Amino acid sequence: MSAVASAAWPFGRPDYAKCLIVAFTGRTGAGKDSAAKALADVHNFQTIAFADALRREISAAWRIDERMLTHRPTKELPLPALAVGMCGEPAFISWCFESGLSLHEPRSPRWTMQQWASYQRRYRPEHYAAIVTGWVRRQFGTGFRHVAITDLRDPIEHAMLTALGAPLHIVRVHSSRAIRLAEDTAHHSSERHQLQADHDIQNEGSLDALAEAVLGLPFIAALPARRRA
Repeated sequence: MSAVASAAWPFGRPDYAKCLIVAFTGRTGAGKDSAAKALADVHNFQTIAFADALRREISAAWRIDERMLTHRPTKELPLPALAVGMCGEPAFISWCFESGLSLHEPRSPRWTMQQWASYQRRYRPEHYAAIVTGWVRRQFGTGFRHVAITDLRDPIEHAMLTALGAPLHIVRVHSSRAIRLAEDTAHHSSERHQLQADHDIQNEGSLDALAEAVLGLPFIAALPARRRA
């Protein structure tokens, strides 16, 4: 291996056929993050969310703490700090204005994430898919072999993960406790949930029961346990 190749692949060029991607899909609040955590705790999966890139961009554009976008009790509540006019990106403000949206109305973190994502993908639909598949490649290139995606929603994201060449399993998490979204966010394209899942699990009991369901999936049960230190 050349010196350049060695620097690019410090652990050797990854054999994607020996890697594994598990992508969780399902409605808001169904338990996707908790399902991925079970894989991280027992099998040392690296967890990645498409929304991670989205939240970073919004945090910079609105000059807010990223935790405002993840705090579950306020994620659906309109916040004055997230009004369109508070954004530091003039092109986004113009885009919203031309769409007839109020620039001063308080907006929820979810609404802001949905609209910002639509804005960013208006000319490049694969914007976030490209970022996240790059992150997955980086994980595989630095020696990790197992990755869990916590929020697969979009067919383009699915297509680009498939194109990586690593085995990919889509797991849909079902729960009657999924969150009922507000009218202004419920009908966004990200909430259509049209992806075909390879596996389905139910989340109607405890976190331990959910972890048991995830770890009991046949392709997971075959893996040796590698608990976090």
